[in-house]
Amino acid sequence: MKFLFVEDEIELLELYEIFLDDMNVNYSLAKDGLEALELLAKDKYDYIFSDIRMPNMDGFELLQAIQNKEISVKSFVFITANVDVSREEASSKGASDILYKPLPHKKLKLYIEELLGDSK
Repeated sequence: MKFLFVEDEIELLELYEIFLDDMNVNYSLAKDGLEALELLAKDKYDYIFSDIRMPNMDGFELLQAIQNKEISVKSFVFITANVDVSREEASSKGASDILYKPLPHKKLKLYIEELLGDSK
């Protein structure tokens, strides 16, 4: 299983890197939707976790581009501080789920472990 985390806040990307290394999962990091699309053009990812508000290409635009290009992913999850975006809105755009910041590492770890368990 391969994960892609898309986040424009460098500090959060660095925390994801430490956290994912500790979990010993296969992952890549992107700083915005455009960089994520470049990675998706080169490699296959099973799970994508993306912020919504980002420069260059936001999370909604990234999800739309993935759908338009018919890129296959098992799950696309938004991670956002924008509480104005509901689960229903995220789902209507094609996201599998939405997680809200601040997101404790323990909660994210359990979420990822659940995904890994479902994929076995």
